[in-house]
Amino acid sequence: MRSNNARKEPDMEEIPTIKPTRLNLDRVSMDRLNAILSTGSLDTLSEAERQYFYLMDMVRGLTAKMKFEKQNKYVTKAGIIKLLKSEQYGLSDWMARQVYTDAINFFYQRSEISAEAFCNLYAEKCEAWAEEMYASGDVKEARNLLKLAGEYRGCFKPKEADIPEELLNQKRVDIYTANREDLGLPAIDRKQLDAFIDSIPELSTTVRDNLKEDAGLKKFNLKKRMLYDIEELSEEDSGE
Repeated sequence: MRSNNARKEPDMEEIPTIKPTRLNLDRVSMDRLNAILSTGSLDTLSEAERQYFYLMDMVRGLTAKMKFEKQNKYVTKAGIIKLLKSEQYGLSDWMARQVYTDAINFFYQRSEISAEAFCNLYAEKCEAWAEEMYASGDVKEARNLLKLAGEYRGCFKPKEADIPEELLNQKRVDIYTANREDLGLPAIDRKQLDAFIDSIPELSTTVRDNLKEDAGLKKFNLKKRMLYDIEELSEEDSGE
C-alpha cells in the first residue's frame, strides 16, 4: 500500500509536543487509511493520533535515506529508535519500537513486518542511493541500483499464465485400468504368468487362451470371444 501522491514532509521542529496516542492500524478502516495515504489529509485523526502519524512519517522518510544529514551517520533501525527515545521526542523504548514497526507496515504494506513491506522498503532505499550515485556522476552504479529496486518490486518476474476457467471446472472423469503400473504397482513378469497359466492342468485350451488374452499376454480376439460366450450361454440354457 503505497502512495505516489506528493506529500509535504512534516517539519519535525514544528510538531507539537502532545503525547502521541498509538494509531491502531488494525482498527482503522481501509477507506480511512487509503484516504490518508492518497490525500495526505489527517482530518479524521485526533490531535494525538496526528502526532503519532507525524512520527511514522518521519520514520518513513528516514528509512529511505542513506545517512542522518546533520550527524553524517548511516540510517539504521537502531538509530531511528534511538532518535525517537531522545529528549526531542521522549518516547519509551516500547513506543519507539512500535512507531517504527507501524510506520513500515503502514507505508510499505502490512508481520510483524511482511516480506512484501521489506521489499518495498529496500526498493525505496535503492532508489534513494541511485539518486546519490547519479548526482556524484556514477551513472553505472545508479543504473545497477535502479535495476535492483525493480527486482525488489518484482518488475522482472515472469507473469504466471492464467488457467482458463473451463479447465478448472471440468467434470470428473473416471478411468478404469487393469494395468498394474497405472496403480503404482510393479509390472508383472509376463513369462512367469504365462508359465503359471500353462501349469494349471484342468484348463481347456480355449479357457487357457481366454485367460492369456485377459492378462494381455495374447492379442484379444473379440470375434472368437463372442462365439465362445454364445456357446457357453447355450450350454447353460440347455442344462436348465
